[in-house]
Amino acid sequence: MTDELETYLRSTLGHASEHAPHAPAGIHGRVVARSRRRRLRLHAMVVGVAAAAIIVPLAVIRPAGSGGDVSTGTIDRERSYERNLEKRPPIGERLVTTNVSEGRPIELWFTQAAGGDVRFCTHLLSRAGGGSSFCGDEPVTGIASLEGSTASWPPPDSVLYYGASGDEVSAVAAVTARGVKTLGKIQRPAGAPRSIWTVTVPSTTEVSAFEFTDAQGKALTSVKNNRFTVPEATAKPVGKELRMSGGLTADVYEAPDKTLIWKLDGKPVGTHLVREKDLMTDLGGDKYPVDLKERDHRWFGIASARTAEVQLVFADGRTASATARRDPWGIDFRLFAGTHDRDGDIYLEGFQIVGYDAAGKEIWREPHPPQNTGG
Repeated sequence: MTDELETYLRSTLGHASEHAPHAPAGIHGRVVARSRRRRLRLHAMVVGVAAAAIIVPLAVIRPAGSGGDVSTGTIDRERSYERNLEKRPPIGERLVTTNVSEGRPIELWFTQAAGGDVRFCTHLLSRAGGGSSFCGDEPVTGIASLEGSTASWPPPDSVLYYGASGDEVSAVAAVTARGVKTLGKIQRPAGAPRSIWTVTVPSTTEVSAFEFTDAQGKALTSVKNNRFTVPEATAKPVGKELRMSGGLTADVYEAPDKTLIWKLDGKPVGTHLVREKDLMTDLGGDKYPVDLKERDHRWFGIASARTAEVQLVFADGRTASATARRDPWGIDFRLFAGTHDRDGDIYLEGFQIVGYDAAGKEIWREPHPPQNTGG
């Protein structure tokens, strides 16, 4: 990937604040996804993997010759998924399990490429309502292979790693540099040409490799896991930290473009791209009024400069409010942060987020309907 392409995608699409998926090993294209929100808001993350793929929660964009669909950001998540199934029908059944990073289903399956090679496919949903569907560009071969993970930044609580294995493999384990092992699962969907393995570990666990053994416990092969890194993790602040409600802080970093990073107890929990020229602007050039994050009963984000107060309105009529504060970095947006007392997942429940000006007049409203994940 060229530096120019990376810079363009970062500045145009923004950062994946709602846990964009980790690029599967072997994907040499660029995966882009669209939120199902009313506006075509796009969040992107540059993922440092072998192919340097770029992932954001939703429709699929790939360069010519990569074997994937090409989109301008107008394909919704379900249509992208349906087209992927149409062009790359499963061999056998699909494995449906839980993406622990998002609390949503993830589907894994095999398909056959034009030349007869077997490829690995993935379909997942993001917590905020997005989703992505894609198939690897490289054939699935060998005793075992790592096909992807749900690692992202800011890191979720747990990460799901997954891949394929042959008939001789009976067990899989994630292994740290110190030799600590976490056992995973191996499942064979009906009619599938190979098994699918999964391992779930806390995101703080640095997995160095995956070890595969046979029925007698004999080691068959080991697959290296490259450490997940992003420039935001080591970026230096360029402004002054702003303390917000709920124990949250916010500051602007060069990563390489201006990025607002939210932290809770010193740990990153959300990001926004805040470069002035395309601040809160989608690919079509339209402005959107709010960009919301939610984690650990905190809700926070950025809003248009006219916004004085932001309110969450839940389905039962209860509300939570937060004052919108002017940004101290002179970029011309507002920040808000608050807490709520809802149990469970507010995106599954559904809500609306509403903005008011200094006179108390409603100036924007964004609905988040209840989600039916099908899981």
